[in-house]
Amino acid sequence: MTTSPGSDLPPSRRERRKQETRSALEEAALALFAAKGYEQTTVEEIAEASGVAVRTFFRYFSSKQHVLFGDVAHQRLARLRTELAATAVDQPPLEAVAAVLDALDLDAAEQREITRRIRLMDEQPSLIGIYLMLMNDLRQVVVDFVAERSGLPPRHPYPLLVAGAAVTSWDVALCAGTAGGQPAAAEPADVGPVGPASRIRRAAFAALTAGIPTSPPPV
Repeated sequence: MTTSPGSDLPPSRRERRKQETRSALEEAALALFAAKGYEQTTVEEIAEASGVAVRTFFRYFSSKQHVLFGDVAHQRLARLRTELAATAVDQPPLEAVAAVLDALDLDAAEQREITRRIRLMDEQPSLIGIYLMLMNDLRQVVVDFVAERSGLPPRHPYPLLVAGAAVTSWDVALCAGTAGGQPAAAEPADVGPVGPASRIRRAAFAALTAGIPTSPPPV
């Protein structure tokens, strides 16, 4: 395996400044959402609190929703779609979804980002609608994949059940991960080292799909 020249070098000053600006925008947005509410906070206020112009905000984030859930959530959509499409065509849909979900489990840093936002949702119930929209987007990605892979219509129970299990297991893991002191779920011996939220998600998905056939029934 070859390594591209400079790949191990520390980030440049320009990259560090970009990351600092992005972090400042996120911090300002989350603080304003907590103090004023999501709907009452404007992009202009976020930019002003960060000491940057509004156009700078839009260089880093496409919307308030984007800054609310951050790249860790929005990149999941693109990665989920890409990883599912890359699975072997002869792999049963349920197995493919399970493998991709395992590959996309949150690391510790990503879990901290999401946890902070879930707790903000507890303080600002108006954010729940946006969270549900994000979960529905994730669900639709899985529905579309399973329907296409199995040759079933998207409204067929099979893709809907698999997608529902996928999203519900994510939701359970994210919400349980904010409570603290959650019981450790049993970890299969072959999954390798994963964090508590990942163990919860895997255990939940296994339980929810226990009665779903690996491949769809004949049409």
